[in-house]
Amino acid sequence: MAINVKAIYDTCAQLVKAAESEVEKGNTVSDEILEGLKNSFEKIIEFEKIYLIQCQDKFYGSVLMDLDVGIDFSQRGPVDMKVDRSPFMISINPLFCADYKFSEFTGLIVEEIIRMVWLHPASFSQINSEKDAQKHELLEKASDAAASTIVMRDVRLNSDSRGANGCRLPSTAYTATQLSDDFNVKAMENMPIEYYYKILSKFNKKNPQDQLPPLEGPNQPQTSPGSGHGQVATKNNNEGEPTHNWEGSDKDEIKEQIKSIVSDAYNSLSETARGLMASSVESQIKALLAPPEINWKQVLRKMVGSVPVPYRKTRTRLNRRQPFRADLCGKLPKRTVNVVCCFDTSGSMSDDDLKYCMNEVFNIIKVYEGYKVTIIECDAEVQRVYQAKSIADIKTKMRGRGGTSFIPAIEFINGEKQFSDSKKYPLAGKFKDALMVYFTDGYGDYEIPKPKTYRNLWVVLHDTKCLSLKEPYGDVKSLSMDDDWKKSRGR
Repeated sequence: MAINVKAIYDTCAQLVKAAESEVEKGNTVSDEILEGLKNSFEKIIEFEKIYLIQCQDKFYGSVLMDLDVGIDFSQRGPVDMKVDRSPFMISINPLFCADYKFSEFTGLIVEEIIRMVWLHPASFSQINSEKDAQKHELLEKASDAAASTIVMRDVRLNSDSRGANGCRLPSTAYTATQLSDDFNVKAMENMPIEYYYKILSKFNKKNPQDQLPPLEGPNQPQTSPGSGHGQVATKNNNEGEPTHNWEGSDKDEIKEQIKSIVSDAYNSLSETARGLMASSVESQIKALLAPPEINWKQVLRKMVGSVPVPYRKTRTRLNRRQPFRADLCGKLPKRTVNVVCCFDTSGSMSDDDLKYCMNEVFNIIKVYEGYKVTIIECDAEVQRVYQAKSIADIKTKMRGRGGTSFIPAIEFINGEKQFSDSKKYPLAGKFKDALMVYFTDGYGDYEIPKPKTYRNLWVVLHDTKCLSLKEPYGDVKSLSMDDDWKKSRGR
């Protein structure tokens, strides 16, 4: 389909100016203007589908072909994805898009697909279940920072002789670099949405006077010319609804729909087409489509079963070396388990999370003849160390809530010199045969001393990619993959 993209954009730009002029005068934008924009952008969308299919990276075109695409003049932003319907719908407001070049419009479409592949709709719903408007704004920025880096660095689309010039984002795109500049921090790139949200929520101070209206739920219904248009949102008014209004959606159902969409698109590609995909995108797709991983409790059970054990003499079993000597005792394994549970008390793990995790630990080890459980509460320093013989011994009010560092707890476990006073620190350095389980949100040191323990397990609150350690010296699992934990939180 040969169309003149530039000519269509010129027409749209004139219609947008006419619409903004009507808004400035306090008038309603006429159906004639909106119909003209709708018809023009429907042509651009059809061209976009063909363009993406013909590009070097065909994955985005394959996804777009599987989605509905519609025009919504009520949304306060250029591109949105409606997830409260099947199939999902890419929604476009031409009143915001007409100022962008085609390559920038392509970048926004690709960015929306990236948000979906990285499960941002599910993250919105999980983090902001109460539908707080301020949280929604922070999540919007966090999603932009997470997705924009991938679009700008990893997505490479061919230029097109018919007016398309690859893929890039508008200069106004919110990036990890912009986030760093805004708050004078060094935000890493290629990190999950939760990472950027934590930075934003920490440094972005609410102004009590800036009260935003509450979110109404999942994406609002699409408006269309000929039906009164509803609210018409432009850059020069405050009408309309926010984009990415995903908080009222069912997280598990969204994930399953996303998996289905991504699977269909990815499986439709040839091996050659897959080979041209960005490695970060293909890795995320494979992780998304991979069979469910074993959760942290299953890993801990395996670890407990692998601990070397001493033996105890028994008359109930014959000696294996001399089975005909009834006067000699046989031996049975004396299973004792030593577990040290470290808790990041910087604020990420709640008291309820502590109680749930410790209850599961005791459920796993209580079947053995003997066990020792040591609790270490640590934020930027070791706050409290104590032993527990049952779940009733757990102190549910954690100490700390300061910064985050894994090093103090590891140094305590290793018995470093600052913990060498045996009267003050009687448990320090006594964990060579122990299993260490460290519960954290993951945001801490880049390097740690190697723990002098038998085996180690890190349980990260959300995405395992959030663990900041270069070398954790053990397995890393996500608490959010624990179905029992999600049910206990009503998620």
